[in-house]
This record gives sequence, structure tokens and C-alpha cells, in this order.
Amino acid sequence: MLSSRIQPVEQLAESSWFPFSDEPVIQGLWYVPRLSCPVFLFPEDAPDGKWHLFAHSWLGIQHYVSGSGIMWEPMGLVQVRGKYPFLFKEKGAFHIIYERHGRRIPFVEHVTKRMKKSYVVGSHIEMRSSNDLSVWSEPRILLEAKDIPSASDYRKTPTVSHPQVIPAEGGYRMYVGSSKIGSDPASTRYVCTAFSETLDGRYVPESQLPLVEAVPNDPFRSLGTGRMCVYKGNDSYVAIQNSRYWDAGRKRHASAIVLLTSSDGLQWQRAERDPVLVPAERGWASEHIMSSDVRYKQDEACWYCYFSATGERRFGLVRESIGLLIGKPRAPRKPSSSPDSLFEES
Repeated sequence: MLSSRIQPVEQLAESSWFPFSDEPVIQGLWYVPRLSCPVFLFPEDAPDGKWHLFAHSWLGIQHYVSGSGIMWEPMGLVQVRGKYPFLFKEKGAFHIIYERHGRRIPFVEHVTKRMKKSYVVGSHIEMRSSNDLSVWSEPRILLEAKDIPSASDYRKTPTVSHPQVIPAEGGYRMYVGSSKIGSDPASTRYVCTAFSETLDGRYVPESQLPLVEAVPNDPFRSLGTGRMCVYKGNDSYVAIQNSRYWDAGRKRHASAIVLLTSSDGLQWQRAERDPVLVPAERGWASEHIMSSDVRYKQDEACWYCYFSATGERRFGLVRESIGLLIGKPRAPRKPSSSPDSLFEES
């Protein structure tokens, strides 16, 4: 999300979604089988006039560049072992906010003397800044998992994930996932909020309780929140939630994309419409729709949604790739009859 632009988020609940292709637009390599949590920039928002996308793998946060938004070229690592990137632009500067944990890797991670003194091993949220999306500042710690009470629920060590920052009255609000549910892959259990008067300051939890959690009687949010990405409109908020639920038909966990609405960014309810995307019957997106990033392209009058999903396994390993949906105002169309279709028509 770019703070400098108010998006027509009210249109999201009234849009129909079309898969650009039944195949992913970015697939992992044999040594990087999973690419997750994409965030992206349109050419008009980037300093070089190109498409930019960031996602994480087991190596860390990967940077991709494209001339079309379809064919992507890897540009290298932004942060070793960084996960769940979020991109924020303010006053011409780009800020990438992400989770990281673990000890420093010798000879791989360059750490200055100042960074060594403040190095945090536990799960925490960091931020790095850049003017050109190429050279990044040293990491700054924004929030530690130990400061979020619910981050320790059902876990030996506290864990946070999926940070997102939006401007709020008097400063900035961070939405952040806490704790996890499931495994291979795991999803965020709760969503919490924290507040800071400055973008790069220390964020303080706004409540001892989670803001959003599972809704047992909701067929698509019964187990956990998953990633929740918030968008501010003129007078309301909309969130894209990759919620985790129990699929009674397949008798297993699954994840989908649902829409939430709010008048204040704090009290949320699910929009009265079918999910944007549910797992396909088979194929690369047939198990979990893990994460998504949505932005409105003014000159094309449509929404772009890059998402990551799992489904296929190779050599016993979960594969996660990145696909693309296009959102446009609803129009009648023939329901899909293909079992490989990414989603059912509403």
C-alpha cells in the first residue's frame, strides 16, 4: 500500500475476479521451492518506471523486476532470512517492513558494531528504507514479539508476522499477526495492532487482546486469521484476509481470500459476498491461498492482486508460487466448468 494515494476500496466488494492464467506468474526454482507473501509496485510508483515485486523464500526477501507485470526477473536478496514483507511509501522514500528472527549468519549477514549492540534473536519486526529500491538502510527494530501478549499463545516462543503500517490519527498504526496455527504451511492465528507517533519509532500494542481472531461459525474463518492486509478509502476501510478454515468436504485445513469491511479500521466484519478465491480442485493452488496484495491501477480501471498459494509437492516438499488475479466491476459470465479453475463463480 502507498500512503500517498487513496484507493477506491469501496469497489472491492463489488468486483469480480478473473485469473490472469491458470499457471503462476512466478515459480520457485529447485533450490527455492516456496515464494510467499508478494507485495508490489506499479511502474508509475517506482523510481525507474518498472514493476517491482518483493516476496520471501527460505533464503529471505527476494526482489523481482518486470517490464510488464507478467514476466519477472530476479534481482537478488534484500534481507537474509527476512519474511512477510510489506512496502510503504512516504515522501518519496520506500520502506520495507518485515519479520525476522534467529542468530546472525557469519560471513553472510553484514552487521555493523551499532547493529550488534541492538541485535534481537527472537521474532521481531524490522524496517529498512531506500530512495531507489536498490540500496537499503540498516535495519531498525519496530516491534518485538515478546511485547505482544497473544504472540505466545500455543507456542514455546512468541512469534509475530505479516506487519503492515498505515497512517492513523497522531501517528501510525501497525497491523501485525501473532502466534500461528497449523504447519507446513502455518498461518497467523490472530491479528493485533500497535501504535507509534513516528514511522520508524518503537510501536506499542494498543490492546492486550487480539483485534481479529478466528470466527468458529464462519465457514471460511473458523481456524485462524491468516494474513490481513488493510486498505483505507475516503470514509471506510477494507481488508483482504487470507483466512484459515476447516474444509469439511476435503476433511483438511484450507485457506481462502475473503473481504472484511470496517468504518474505523478497528471493528471488522466479513463482506456479504462469496470469497474472492478458494483453493482449486487440483493443481498448484489447490491447498492454501497463503497471502495476497491488492492495488488499483487507475489507467486500466481494474485491481491487480498478486497472491501466493500451495498445492503441489515435489520430492516431499511443499511448493508455493505466485499467481495473479484481475478485479473488475461485476458482470454476468458463464460459470467455469473446469476442475482446474482457480475459483468458482459467484
